[in-house]
Amino acid sequence: MKIKFVYSNIYFRSLNRHKSVATTWDKVKSLGNSFEKRYSSEIIKIPSLIEKVSSKKFNEKELECYLIDWAGPSFSNPLTLKVRKDPLLMLVILTHELIHHVTGGKITPKKHQKINDLTEEVIKKLGLKAEDQMAFLRKVI
Repeated sequence: MKIKFVYSNIYFRSLNRHKSVATTWDKVKSLGNSFEKRYSSEIIKIPSLIEKVSSKKFNEKELECYLIDWAGPSFSNPLTLKVRKDPLLMLVILTHELIHHVTGGKITPKKHQKINDLTEEVIKKLGLKAEDQMAFLRKVI
């Protein structure tokens, strides 16, 4: 499965219609492009690693991921990732949302804990040290 990053000014404006953010559209694109370049080789590996650790298969050959900023969180359907100044945090959250996407079903506190555990496992398999980013994820989820 391949992840295709999408930059949609219409989606960005729609999500920010009632409560806008300070981030400009140009800054969203800049942060997103920087993230894609920095972690391109890891992003390619994430779907297959998720399938291995979760024993679930993606139904899609390609999944669009919208890069935006807004007052709410990132989410799995449609796959929407908030841009951040910390690209490693973006990678951790992307992994978390992809696991949500592939596992589906009702979200309970126990399931969120399992998703976070799987996220940490994937990040470690990528050879990345993301203790601070995982701590942030566990705190907010």
